[in-house]
Amino acid sequence: MTAMPSSAQPGPAPVATGAAPDDIRAHLREDHERTLADADRLRVEQDSDRSAFLLRQLRRAWVIHALAEETVIYRALEAVDGRTEPHSDERFVEHELVEGLFEKLARLRPGTHEWRARLNVARYLIARHIENEHCDLFARLERCFDAEELAEMGRRFELAREKLSLLEEAKAA
Repeated sequence: MTAMPSSAQPGPAPVATGAAPDDIRAHLREDHERTLADADRLRVEQDSDRSAFLLRQLRRAWVIHALAEETVIYRALEAVDGRTEPHSDERFVEHELVEGLFEKLARLRPGTHEWRARLNVARYLIARHIENEHCDLFARLERCFDAEELAEMGRRFELAREKLSLLEEAKAA
């Protein structure tokens, strides 16, 4: 892995031309922007208790997003091809790597050098993942699916997120 600045930011996300609000790309873009904002908010938080709380929220949102994305979008693209698209394996691994960093962060004391380093790397991986999706995945979705299918995928993605949110709440109870 090459060195990265601690302020690593992805470039602006390409805008899907003509994408309706219920288009899956609009849902993903909204989730991605919220995730980056939450990660940035956590990076500047100074209070340990508040940092731990923000990390739990970010981790929960990441798990829900990643699982919904994997089950709805990645699988739909695999079905279209009849095989696994080469980059989908990398996306699964990126989801797993970020989750692993969140697990380690949860066991560390917020604010330490190691905690900040792991958080910066998690933020960098999330930004890289998002940038790749906005460049590659969004174009692929546009090539493979029409507007109605993209809207249906958006609805299925939101339904999956709702179900996963309920499961996460039940696990936390």
